[in-house]
This record gives sequence, C-alpha cells and structure tokens, in this order.
Amino acid sequence: MAASLEHDDLANLFLSIGALQPPAELHGYAAGFISVGGRLEQDGWLQHCIDLLDCEAPNPEQSDALYTVYCTALLGLESGEMDLELLLPDDEFDLDQRIASLGQWCQGFLTGFAMAGKQQVDGDKTYSEELTEAISDIAAIAQVSADEGDDEEGEQDYFAVSEYVRIAAMTIFVEFNAMPSEHGGDAASRLH
Repeated sequence: MAASLEHDDLANLFLSIGALQPPAELHGYAAGFISVGGRLEQDGWLQHCIDLLDCEAPNPEQSDALYTVYCTALLGLESGEMDLELLLPDDEFDLDQRIASLGQWCQGFLTGFAMAGKQQVDGDKTYSEELTEAISDIAAIAQVSADEGDDEEGEQDYFAVSEYVRIAAMTIFVEFNAMPSEHGGDAASRLH
C-alpha cells in the first residue's frame, strides 16, 4: 500500500497540474473526509481534488495517482490494523519542511472532516471527550511553526507528534465508524 504512494512523486505531479496545495494536505483531507464517513468513487474524488488543489482536470494517469491518495487513506483507516501512514516528506528533507508538511496534513484533515461532516448533518450530535480532544489537538498542530533547529530533540519531537496525529486520526475514524453499536442504528445509514 505505502509503496504505491510516494510524497516526492506526488509533489512532482502536483507541480505538473498546477496544484496550489501540497501532497500532505490532500492526504490529510482524504483521511479527514473518510473519518467522518465520506466515501467517494474516483470521479467524485477527482472533483474534490480539483476544488481543493485549485487545478485543471488531470489526465487519466494523473487521475489514477490522485485516486491512490484517497484509496491509501481509506485502506489505512479501514484495515483495523492501525495501518494509516501520514503522507509526509521523508527524512531527506529538512526538519522544518517536514514540520510544515505535518501542519499542512493536519489542516487538510480538518478541512476534509468539515466537508464530510456537512454532508453527514446530525443536529444534536455530541462527541466523546477523546474525539473532541483529538480534533482540538489536530487543530493546534495545524498551526505549528518550524522554529526548532535540526537537533536530535527536534527530530524526536517531530516523530512523537507525527505518531500522535496518526493515532488521533485513527481514533476519530473508529469513533465515527463504530457509532451504530454505541449510539443506535441511525448512524449506520449516515455512514454508507
């Protein structure tokens, strides 16, 4: 799954289609959208990509690559094996670039969460304390700035925060997708 989705390849694709957002943000958007129960076929996803990335319609090969972003997030979340991997630049990039990408991933997650949430309106919805805290933390991390140096402590902090975001995203997904047993049957029709 992860081998078919490389940050650098997507960054090059984004440049070629004139995308205004980075790959990390699109992947975060997919994860947030899916977490709330949003599901799309390829054509629907591509329309989201065009809108989010503010770019021209991609050719078929580019479309397949963009759909892979969605599918990878979906498979990572639905696997039940905690397989979600954040699409972030690898260790060859400077720490400040990786920190900025983590913030962009979080921003994308919040945007996707909000977009799918609008489609899944549930007037008196209350969320668990864990979900509320996870969303709040992701929102705070979305505001991150890279003011730390490239020291070992900064690397460890980056890894810890990235792992926290990954777990938080999966926690949100599990809560939204486990609702039928906890909150009654009406949520099941909302998710599919």
